[in-house]
Amino acid sequence: MSVRYNAVDGGLDVTISLNPAEARVLGEDAEELGDWFNTVLETLFLLRTGTFPSRPPRRPTEEDWEVAIHETLCQLMPRLQGISDATVRTAHGHGLSHADIALSMEVPRSTAQSRIRKITSQPTAGTFEDWALTDYPTMKKRIAAVARAQAAGQ
Repeated sequence: MSVRYNAVDGGLDVTISLNPAEARVLGEDAEELGDWFNTVLETLFLLRTGTFPSRPPRRPTEEDWEVAIHETLCQLMPRLQGISDATVRTAHGHGLSHADIALSMEVPRSTAQSRIRKITSQPTAGTFEDWALTDYPTMKKRIAAVARAQAAGQ
């Protein structure tokens, strides 16, 4: 996986490249995350300038705000939290100490210890932590199985 930045016409192109193995594991999740990250950048521009970053920039519509709220709060944030929880749980499981994790989190050891305890006190991963830990082909099969079960129950 690599990220390239290229200045173009006074702007900036950001390109994320995945090799075939990374693309298989991440699947459509990579596209969705890329789209939501684009929304984050648009929203940041909107908040800083008061205009929507179209060509030319324009006043934001109600729909622009609804998309920004939905994609950042409902789509991206839960997934980032799931990635964060999975990373802490997995790192702790691999033997990183509370002090090591605190250093990585840039928080006091007691804060890291509390966070680790909160995450690891749950016997199983939450929905988005599970999402973070499961490769796309497996997750797609699970979703299809749930859909089939729901259809059979109707």
